[in-house]
Amino acid sequence: MTNPVRWLFSTNHKDIGTLYVIFGAIARVMGTCFSVLIRMELARPGDQILGGNHQLYNVLITAHAFLMIFFMVMPAMIGGSGNWSVPILIGAPDMAFPRLNNISFWLLPPSLLLLLSPALVEVGSGIGWTVYPPLSGITSHSGGAVDSAISSPHLSGVSSILGSINFITTIYHMLTAFPLVLSLPVLAGVITMLLTNRNFNTTFSDPAGGGDPILYQHLFRFFGHPEVYIPILPGSGIISHIVSTFSGKPIFGYLGMVYAMISIGVLGSLVPTHHMFTVGLDVDTRAYFTVATMIIAVPTGIKIFSWIATMWGGSIEYKTPMLFAVGSIFLFTIGGLTGIVPTNSGLNIALHDTYYAVAHFHYVLSMGVVFALFAGFHYWGGKIFGRTYLETLGQIHFWITFFGVNPTLFPMHFLGLSGMPRHIPDYPDAYPGWNALSSSGSYISVGGILRFFVVVTITSSSGNNKRCAPTFHTFGELPAIKETRSYVK
Repeated sequence: MTNPVRWLFSTNHKDIGTLYVIFGAIARVMGTCFSVLIRMELARPGDQILGGNHQLYNVLITAHAFLMIFFMVMPAMIGGSGNWSVPILIGAPDMAFPRLNNISFWLLPPSLLLLLSPALVEVGSGIGWTVYPPLSGITSHSGGAVDSAISSPHLSGVSSILGSINFITTIYHMLTAFPLVLSLPVLAGVITMLLTNRNFNTTFSDPAGGGDPILYQHLFRFFGHPEVYIPILPGSGIISHIVSTFSGKPIFGYLGMVYAMISIGVLGSLVPTHHMFTVGLDVDTRAYFTVATMIIAVPTGIKIFSWIATMWGGSIEYKTPMLFAVGSIFLFTIGGLTGIVPTNSGLNIALHDTYYAVAHFHYVLSMGVVFALFAGFHYWGGKIFGRTYLETLGQIHFWITFFGVNPTLFPMHFLGLSGMPRHIPDYPDAYPGWNALSSSGSYISVGGILRFFVVVTITSSSGNNKRCAPTFHTFGELPAIKETRSYVK
């Protein structure tokens, strides 16, 4: 277990899944540190801890976003839970391409290094996770910082494509993996265009040379919108397992749930331009993307009500996994409802690039998905690591986290409705109240993360809660699978 060679060269899906989880946890800590620095700067009006260095503020914003999306949510949700659960759920001995699985993980550490190294180059890379030109162009960011930062998602994108191909091949077709395979090559193409703009004087984004800066936005959003929908789908699977188990009932409307998840995967790829209502789209285009975005609420609602119907009349046990699952449903619902408002192309003009968008995005991705990850960790942790967590510590972790993230993010809705723009490190005296509350909540959230690592440390070091450690391969050969309609809790 302690042999480093085993972890470096392992082709076992359980080892690689564990590496993904550990890597995601490290990125989570780093990303949270950046977010706390951001909230410390925004705690009061005027210059605080950054001494008026607004470029450094945007460097922190960029690093926080890339870390959380590309190096925490995606590796932990797709790589971690996917590697551990998919072969076991389908009865396979391992992934279809074990060596490909290994390299898909080991591309991530150098990608992370490429993201962090620009902080040491000139003024850093303050381009945001969207990397829009002309801010990411050579005139706004000279030097090698942005080139290194752009190369980071290039490399992590290769990792995700290899992993997705592996998942698709392993189970013939996988809803989560298909959007990745379709959208990530577009990301690779568009950031390659940025690199050639910066280093070879091409003008893909420069109108003076016949280019169009809006072209980049269209191509990036074709990738970016499926990207933020993808982690929701494995999270839905985790929640379904847990809600069914702790309610003592099978999932209500199983077939409807399956079609709802397929619909979300498809519709999520058809509405990227709803992020671009302010660029001057014609009326018909805005009408289509308004309606299509609202339609996504239908399959999402089917999922929510299926979970509620599963819990209705059940014998519910509120253990830690169930608390996190219910918390994920609640927070994801808030995020979905607040997302319906800016789908209106008229309202979007006022809310675009304000803190309303920040609040909506974080409720869906930072809270809905991350709470599902915590639920899965506590639910399967005993089977994965051979040791069980202490229930009291797990519940303390949930309540600290729940009462930390809500005061952090909910006030941002009011800031956005009041017109406070994001990516700006200072603000007028009209906004200090909600910002102070938001910053206070972020400090509580840090306590929740520290409590989580306390749970992990005590669980891994305690000697009185050992369970059977997982075998190297769950299945030596394909098991016989028989349909059964009975349900045993």
